[in-house]
Amino acid sequence: MTAPFFLDIDPRIAADPDAPYCVLPLPYERTVSYGGGTGQGPAAILRASHEVEDFDERLKRPLDVAVQTLPPVPFEGSSEPEAMAAIEQVAAREMKRQRFVLALGGEHAVTPPLVKAACKAFGVKTVLQLDAHADLRDAYGGSPNSHACAMRRCRDLGVNTVHVGIRSCSAAEYREWIEPGRTTVFWAADIHTDTGSAWIDAVSAVLTGPVYCSIDIDVFDPSLVPGTGTPDPGGLTWQQVTRLIRTVVRRHNVVAADIVEVAPIAGSQVSEFVAARLGARLLMEHLHRTD
Repeated sequence: MTAPFFLDIDPRIAADPDAPYCVLPLPYERTVSYGGGTGQGPAAILRASHEVEDFDERLKRPLDVAVQTLPPVPFEGSSEPEAMAAIEQVAAREMKRQRFVLALGGEHAVTPPLVKAACKAFGVKTVLQLDAHADLRDAYGGSPNSHACAMRRCRDLGVNTVHVGIRSCSAAEYREWIEPGRTTVFWAADIHTDTGSAWIDAVSAVLTGPVYCSIDIDVFDPSLVPGTGTPDPGGLTWQQVTRLIRTVVRRHNVVAADIVEVAPIAGSQVSEFVAARLGARLLMEHLHRTD
């Protein structure tokens, strides 16, 4: 393949349209409100994925996931609504074939059209959001399709949202959604005080129906992932996030996922490598969820 593909695997597998898993690069960057660079995230993650070892140390087995890497969705010259429609169209095409789509952003605005496609293909009932921010604004910066509105747009689709790792929200988001219990939030500060697995069990308990998993890379503490638009202190650790993913994919029908908001830093490969390894871990855990 002339374009980068996910993981250092046989190029024939990386181009196989019948592989059960596919990676969808979405270099979309329109509404970032602080640090930029998310449009470069997908390509950086794909490059970094070739440095991920071919052995999963937790599962104690080689990386044996068959995953096709799709061409990036082009966004040049398109309006916000046109871009959202293009994302939904490509995702729907793959999900209709019952494929597991792992989308790589790009900013978090790409999630609602992915969820919309997953609702039609799989009947998704819950979006599990791993994030530093609630993303429940109705509009931000004049746009209802802002990255800060991703979960609000998902709720407009009639799905539930469960928010994990949150440590920033607006007063309006808190008053309208969180304080009255209209959505469930697991604050990062509370997770850090639980040294066991009670918080993971609590997250699992509120997930219903087919689940879509959306991972904003800023869910991690910026000491681990500095390359993101709004690196918020007090974030989760690698072990906390991967333990949660392992539990959720084994207990629930997770049908699709995204990893968004990676903004590469010149001279550093840390953030994109963490995202690449996270993507590999998520797909491996999903593939071997019944082992």
